Amino acid sequence: MRRPCSASLITIAGVAALIALEWTLFSNFKIRFINYWLPYHAPLTSLLALALMFLALRSWVRLMLGGERISTILEENPAPRSPSRPEPLASRLGFSLPVRVLVVDDDAGVRMVMCKKLSNLGVQVTGVCDGVEALLAVADDRWDLVLMDGEMPFMDGIEAIRAIRHQNLLPVYTPIVTISANRSQDYRQACVDAGTTACRAKPRDTRDLEALMDEFL
Repeated sequence: MRRPCSASLITIAGVAALIALEWTLFSNFKIRFINYWLPYHAPLTSLLALALMFLALRSWVRLMLGGERISTILEENPAPRSPSRPEPLASRLGFSLPVRVLVVDDDAGVRMVMCKKLSNLGVQVTGVCDGVEALLAVADDRWDLVLMDGEMPFMDGIEAIRAIRHQNLLPVYTPIVTISANRSQDYRQACVDAGTTACRAKPRDTRDLEALMDEFL
């Protein structure tokens, strides 16, 4: 908007100069100068008027061309659309209620990332930090899936799964997946004996978590 303002100032200054010139010539000079000035008055006034009109027209043309240029730029580079929220996982899986997942992991960073990614998938997720809190959470609420870390303080994943299954805190069909980097056969067998549904490596990204949801729900 700088150009229109400059043109307006130039136009106002030109008109003021023209008025000042007229006033000076006809008020302060002797009458004998009028006879000298009159033959040139009309042509000079016309030239000044034409100059002012030219400046105004040029500013208007620049303004119009600038507006068209801006419109072209906006059309060629539209504003990015905000990403649409993914369809809730419950709808895709045919659940009538929201999918609820319990994440059990003593690593606060891992737990927070998993909860955030699951929430982005439209899952209602809760995170707890050890096996004791997992028992309390399982006893107090409904869960469609439990993702249990294997090695935790106070009560590790195997002990927590064994207690959940022994005390029937979850329906037998509710999957409990042990999430651990331990791939030894003995460890996996201990998890199965405790009542885990399956052992899986810790998911690296949202696609891994979504694959877990599709596999066990």
